[in-house]
Amino acid sequence: MQLSKFFQKPQLLFRVAQPKDKENILKFLDAHFAKEEPCARALKLSPETSRGIFTTTVTRCLNFPFSTVVLQENDEIAACLLASVWNRTDPIDSADFNSSGMPENLKLFVQFINSAHSNFWKIAPPNVNSIIHREIGSVAPQFTRKGIATRMVTTNMTKTNLKKYNIGGVLSETSSLANQIVLQKAGFKCLKELPYSAIVDSKGNRVLRPDDGTTSLCLNFKPIEEYENLPE
Repeated sequence: MQLSKFFQKPQLLFRVAQPKDKENILKFLDAHFAKEEPCARALKLSPETSRGIFTTTVTRCLNFPFSTVVLQENDEIAACLLASVWNRTDPIDSADFNSSGMPENLKLFVQFINSAHSNFWKIAPPNVNSIIHREIGSVAPQFTRKGIATRMVTTNMTKTNLKKYNIGGVLSETSSLANQIVLQKAGFKCLKELPYSAIVDSKGNRVLRPDDGTTSLCLNFKPIEEYENLPE
C-alpha cells in the first residue's frame, strides 16, 4: 500500500460560475464571507440583510462569464470570485445597491462604496469604457494561503470574452488587508484610497472599524494590456 495517496493535496477545479451554482454560492457566502470578511464583520449585518445583498450581487454577476467557483472533489465550494461588467455609461447607483430600507450603518457603507464608484470614472483612463468589476471574493479558511485568491485574479479572463465585452481593465474596491496585498502583488494600482474613518453616523460616531488592521478602501485598477498569457 502506498501511503503517499493519503497525503495528497485535494484537487480543486476552477471554472466559470454558472446559474446552476447560484444557491450553492449564496450558501457559501452566508457561511464564510458574511462571517469572515472584515467589513462584513464590522457592520454586524443580520443574516436576512446579508442574504439580500448576496442575492442581488450573485444574480447580477452570473449574467457575465467572469465569475469563478473553485470546487472540491465533493463539488462543495472552496472559494469564489464574483465579477460583473460595468460600463462608463451605466448609472452610478446601479453598480451596487439601493440603500433604502437598510440599517443606517449599512446605508452609509453603501453610500461610501457608491462614492468610490463615482470617483473611478473621473480618474479612469479616458480610453477605457468597460471594465470587469470584482465584487466579492472569498476563500474558505481551510483553503487560504494556497494561492487560490491569486489564481482567481485571471481565471476565466479569456481573450474572446474580453473582446466581446470591450474590457479595458479590471476594478476592485478592495476592502480587506489580505485582498489589498493579493492585488498589489498581481499588479493592481491603487488609484485612490478612501479612509473608513470618513464613515460616521447621524450622531457623529464612526461606523466602521475592521479588525484586520485595514484603515481604508483601495480603488484598485489594472489595465487589460498589462495582463499576460491570457487564454484564447
